[in-house]
Amino acid sequence: MSNEMMTLTGGKPRVLFVDDEPRVLSTMRMLFRSSCEAYFADDGQKALEQLRAQPVDVIVSDQRMPGMTGIEFLRAARDIDPHAMRILLTGYSDLNAIIGSVNEGEIFRFVNKPWANDVLISTVVAAATAARASRSSPQQVALADIPGSETSGARAPGVLVLDDDVAVPALIQSALGNAYRVFGARSMEEAVHWLEQEAIGVVISETRVQNQPVVSLISALKQHQPELVTVVLTARADAGSAIELINQGQIYRLITKPMQDVNCRIMVNSAQRHHQQLLQSPALQRRYEVEKPVENVAAAPTPAPTLRLLDRVRSLRSWMSGRSN
Repeated sequence: MSNEMMTLTGGKPRVLFVDDEPRVLSTMRMLFRSSCEAYFADDGQKALEQLRAQPVDVIVSDQRMPGMTGIEFLRAARDIDPHAMRILLTGYSDLNAIIGSVNEGEIFRFVNKPWANDVLISTVVAAATAARASRSSPQQVALADIPGSETSGARAPGVLVLDDDVAVPALIQSALGNAYRVFGARSMEEAVHWLEQEAIGVVISETRVQNQPVVSLISALKQHQPELVTVVLTARADAGSAIELINQGQIYRLITKPMQDVNCRIMVNSAQRHHQQLLQSPALQRRYEVEKPVENVAAAPTPAPTLRLLDRVRSLRSWMSGRSN
C-alpha cells in the first residue's frame, strides 16, 4: 500500500479524515501515517475550515456526526474543493442519506463500518489515483456543447430507459419533447440490443427488471463504456441496493418515482452534459471507476444467458468514438 501511495504523480496524496470518534481518527493516523499527508478533523465545520486552507486529494468522512452529517459536510466540501474524491463511512443504512450522497455529495465509495483495513486502504488508493489523474481535466461543459442542443448542429445521443413498465419510456419522451430520442427496453437483453444499435449517452433504469437486479449490467456498462451516464429512477429503492449501485455502478443520480416533467428535463440535460465531459476528458473517467464485485464462492454460479449478455457488453463499440473518426 505504501509504495502505491507514494508513487503517485506529485508525491504523497493529501487525505482529510473527518470523524467525531477519537479512536477512529487514531486508527486512521496509524493506517496512513507513512503513506500520505493526513489531515484530521472531529467535526464538519473544522474540516471545512481546513479545506479552505489546504486542498486535498481525498476526503474520508463519517456519516453520523453531531452538528453536521457526513452528507451535509461533503456537499459543502464539494463546493470548496470539487476535485477532491469523497468517501463516506457509515455504520447504518439510512436510505435518504444514501440518496443524498449520490445526488448532492457525488460519493466515490461507501465504506461500511466496521471496515476491513485492506478495503479502506485500497479505496483511498483508488480515490487518490483518480484525483491526481483528473485534476487537470475540464469539469464543465456548456449546454451549447451538447450535440442536439439549440446551438449545436450535431445529433444528440439517445436516452435508453430500462423499465418493466412500458409506459415509463413514453412518459420520459413526452417530458423531453424533441430534444432527445428515447429508446425503451423491458429487459436487460433488449437494453443491450439498443446499445449495440444506437448512440446512447444516458441510461435511465429501474433497480430491477423482470425481477432481476440490474446492478451487474450497470457495472459492466461502466467498466466497458465509461462515458455512459446512468440514472436510477425507481419506486422500490432500498439502502443495500443503492450502495451496490453507487460502489459497483457509479450511478450519476438516484431518483424516486414519480418524477415531474421539468425535473426530468433538468436531470437529462445535466446527465448529457456529464456524458460529454467524460467523452472529452478520458482522464476524468478515473473519477467514476467502479468497485469490482466480490466473488462469493458460496453463491450460485451466474446463469449462462447473463454471462452471454455481459460478453456482449464487453464488445460494445463506442459509437461516439466511431462518429468522431
